[in-house]
Amino acid sequence: MALGHQATLQHSPSNRLQWLMLLRVVFTTLLLGSTIAVQIVDQDSLISFPLLVLYGLIGGVYLLTFFYVLVLKRRGPSPAFTHAQIGVDTLFVTALIYVTGGIGSVFTFLYLVVIVYASILLYKRGSLIMASLCSLEYGMLIGLEYYGIINAAYTEAGPGAPAYDPSYVIYNVLITVMACFLVAFLSSHLAQQTARTEKELQAKQQDFRRLEAFNASIIQSMDSGLLTIDINGRISSFNTAAEAITGYQRQEVIGKPLGAIFPEIDQQYSPDIASDQRKPYRRDVVFRKKDSTEGYLGFSVSSLRGADGKTLGNLLIFQDLTALKIMESHIKRVERLAAVGEMAAGIAHEIKNPLASMSGSIQLLDRQIQMTPVTQKLMKIVLREADRLNTLVNDFLLFARPSSGRSEPVELEPALRETLELFEKDAVCRDRITVVRNLTRNIWTSMDPKHLRQIFWNLLLNAAQAINGHGTINVALSASDGTAMVKITDDGLGMSEQTQGQIFDPFFTTRPQGSGLGLSIVHRLLESCGGTIDVQSSPGRGSSFSVFLRTIDPPNTAPA
Repeated sequence: MALGHQATLQHSPSNRLQWLMLLRVVFTTLLLGSTIAVQIVDQDSLISFPLLVLYGLIGGVYLLTFFYVLVLKRRGPSPAFTHAQIGVDTLFVTALIYVTGGIGSVFTFLYLVVIVYASILLYKRGSLIMASLCSLEYGMLIGLEYYGIINAAYTEAGPGAPAYDPSYVIYNVLITVMACFLVAFLSSHLAQQTARTEKELQAKQQDFRRLEAFNASIIQSMDSGLLTIDINGRISSFNTAAEAITGYQRQEVIGKPLGAIFPEIDQQYSPDIASDQRKPYRRDVVFRKKDSTEGYLGFSVSSLRGADGKTLGNLLIFQDLTALKIMESHIKRVERLAAVGEMAAGIAHEIKNPLASMSGSIQLLDRQIQMTPVTQKLMKIVLREADRLNTLVNDFLLFARPSSGRSEPVELEPALRETLELFEKDAVCRDRITVVRNLTRNIWTSMDPKHLRQIFWNLLLNAAQAINGHGTINVALSASDGTAMVKITDDGLGMSEQTQGQIFDPFFTTRPQGSGLGLSIVHRLLESCGGTIDVQSSPGRGSSFSVFLRTIDPPNTAPA
């Protein structure tokens, strides 16, 4: 019972107490105000003792209500606060009965009103407590009046002279006490039943809302677009994915025919045919979004039926296949480029042999022939361009057909440190760029050390070339969850989003003298060993390249 009592106070207790305080003020104002009006008509004086008591009761009710409001706002509702309010109400009723005639007062029924709302707020236990208080207060009041200790306001009997027959007094008290406890039992029972019914109803409503929200969440969380069509061929529902795929908002399409949104689907879809089919059917079509962009759509249609098996309409589930189609096109292009790369690699090999012969022959001629200043200058140009062409062919071969290399355990920190030492001595970095290191030791990976150093060198060279004048390159090495990350950040010119999408394409470069193979080689080497690379950049704010490699346990170097 205590649990039920506590649950009642927790079920909108603040609202119920506020209603109780409001009704108490309204009742006091109307009832006691009308009583004062009647007494003013019957008596000449406005300051008689009964009127003064009524004034005090009205003022007390208003003052206590103000006090209750302050306590409720500061401390909130509680069982003790509710008990105290209703207990004070019993005292007010007793005082009202005393001032309006005692045993002859017509306001004895107010005890029952107090017990009724006590049962609503406090259930059985609270209502029995209030019934006991009412019975005790009423018995004491009538006893004191009967024995002449006090005089009721409207009895003319003097002190010690009972105004009523003893049997009548006892009968009146017993009837009032029985009525109090009977009302307490009945009203608390009804209040508990009502509360139990309300809880069950609320639980069912909550389950229904939860189920409804769950179903709506499933529909709205689907990656596929979903719409339903009623028997008249008009759209009746449209989920979030459908909005994202088509560009239309739900309110724009509800009630419209399917052809207004998907004319391509409407040409291949017949509601009558679809409703007669037990199995859904699927089609792929080209569709146009709201913003007029074209894409590919795969949709399936199935019949939507009610619990009685009657057809309510049709259900369309569709997916945006544009990315898939683009991926298929990309794969075909990659396969085509791979074939071209194989052929180009063969041609590059054929170029290297005559190029080497030509370069060697020119060097021999340089030693054997008497050179004039002009011919010597021309000879140096030929040798320089031959070396440049040889370097370009080697880079292209590394991109087109990277060797598998000799994969072995490599500790990243020493490999990165050695590359940085060489880089700091190179002319592209010396006296111009400050390198800041933050390297973690004992991080190992498995790959060809030459390929690893080639990746680091190309990324450092790219960072240096992105810096005009003096600048800083930050190099960090860390590991987490089986993945090592090498992050190289520069404070150079940065790149636009369009440039970021092309930097790994072969022969793409933003520098007039670049070959456009440096980052392509990095990407290809990482791809061959299962690594990845990510870039973050914005114009004027530098760039950050992050290389991710799988880590391995350090090799066991202890003697067997």
